[in-house]
Amino acid sequence: MTWPEGGQRQNASFLSMPVLLITASFFLPVAAPSLLGWMNGFLAVPVLLLLVLSEDKKLAYRQVGNGLFLAAGGALLLKQVVLLFFGLTLLPLAYSLYQSFQQKEEPFVAGGKGVIVLGFSWLIFWGISGTIAGINPYTSLVSSLDESFARVLEIYRSNADLPPDVLLGLEQVVQEVRKLVPRVLPGLLAGSVIITVWLNMVVSYKLLRRLKPTEIIWPEYSQWQLPDKLVWLPIIAVILSLAGGEQVKNAGYILGIVSTIIYLFQGVSIFIYLLDKWKVPNLLRYVIYGIFAVQGYGILMLSVIGLADTWFDIRKLNQTEQINNSQNKE
Repeated sequence: MTWPEGGQRQNASFLSMPVLLITASFFLPVAAPSLLGWMNGFLAVPVLLLLVLSEDKKLAYRQVGNGLFLAAGGALLLKQVVLLFFGLTLLPLAYSLYQSFQQKEEPFVAGGKGVIVLGFSWLIFWGISGTIAGINPYTSLVSSLDESFARVLEIYRSNADLPPDVLLGLEQVVQEVRKLVPRVLPGLLAGSVIITVWLNMVVSYKLLRRLKPTEIIWPEYSQWQLPDKLVWLPIIAVILSLAGGEQVKNAGYILGIVSTIIYLFQGVSIFIYLLDKWKVPNLLRYVIYGIFAVQGYGILMLSVIGLADTWFDIRKLNQTEQINNSQNKE
């Protein structure tokens, strides 16, 4: 039996490797959420790669649709449709980043648009989920976290080996955390959106450099830079935190968390730039990365370095840009 030429192309696209890649990417987190649930945070990557690398964009969109169709079938069989829908919230992010590629936008512009798009996608998802379940997702999350802290406190209280003074100190710490979490939770949630967008951008950039360097319009990650005007964000955060009113202070804390995360990314790029400049071996780099990842002070230090770059231009990027502009004028 022979297929018409058009039928052969459609069948090939339906069973092609890109289709299987999309299917696996969206189905595996659904099939094994406890083991592969982390993949949900990177689902914009395979879609973006397919759109950027494909010469036939209509075929690429059809392959994405075919892959999602197969993944949806598997999710229905496993009765895990909600998990699949959560993964689909990263599709708008993939398209947003693809449009930024097409328009040759700077990384910080692409990232800003991506944060807005993903933030709205998640708000819509949780809004619909909460409406169907008849609950407020945010209130439910706050209650769940508070119950978790209460259970931890009970575990410590039931431990007879703990001295009374140690137990009292732990109780005070846990109680303070229970009070603090609802005040800063919006900042933590916003930070999760920013981190997700950043991870998808960096992973996509690294893969595209290997697969098709000619498609890369962004500079090396070590050269990524935030706009100088963004420095007003941490300044406003400090002012609000010291203003006095509880609600105003909470807004300052939230902006402070967001600022710390944003400038952490710039601090990481500066750190990588210095490692490249000093020609640090890869094995030692991974050790250093691990140390910074597990040390809270290390992460804070990178954020401070990223913020300081606004004034000191550690990588001399602004000077290079000024020289290039003067040469172009000449």
